[in-house]
Amino acid sequence: MSEDAPATQPKQPATDRLRGRRPPYPDGGRDASQVDVEKRHRILRSVREQLERHPAIRSARGSPNGQYANVAADVNPAYFGRDAESASLQVTWQPNPRFPPGTSLDDRRRTTLTSNFTIHYTESSGFDCGVHLEPNPHVAGHLHYQERDAPDAEYDYDAVWLDAESPVGVLWEVLELLDDRFHDT
Repeated sequence: MSEDAPATQPKQPATDRLRGRRPPYPDGGRDASQVDVEKRHRILRSVREQLERHPAIRSARGSPNGQYANVAADVNPAYFGRDAESASLQVTWQPNPRFPPGTSLDDRRRTTLTSNFTIHYTESSGFDCGVHLEPNPHVAGHLHYQERDAPDAEYDYDAVWLDAESPVGVLWEVLELLDDRFHDT
């Protein structure tokens, strides 16, 4: 099967024996329709293709094959002026997210996007940061930038704004935002 060909959704066991609830699907969701899975795969496939064109990216791959739930990329940290030995970028995208109780599209401040996503950069030094559009109790509104110097440190959160209205546009805008932040430090 081609890595870009959609696969059928695997059957889920009735319940998770340890917690008495359904285990998550491979995409991290609990009740994903096949339409959502295929849409996410198409989005992440285009994100992977764009990452392969960016000068900081050494390689990019989606997983699982044929039904991308995320895209991972090996990054040249020197491109961003960083001195880590290695770095990676993880991208997730949920085209039709379910919102936790008490949250809704009204919490989508600073963007018109309705999808949830994470674009997260991690270095071998332990530093990591990213732009996330998802419910988070630590920030007002769902869209934010988060950063920490080490895995055991607390994240610092900042508001960000996005003008892009497509996943590929968001990717390029976030990569530019990271470049700007890294070169300002």
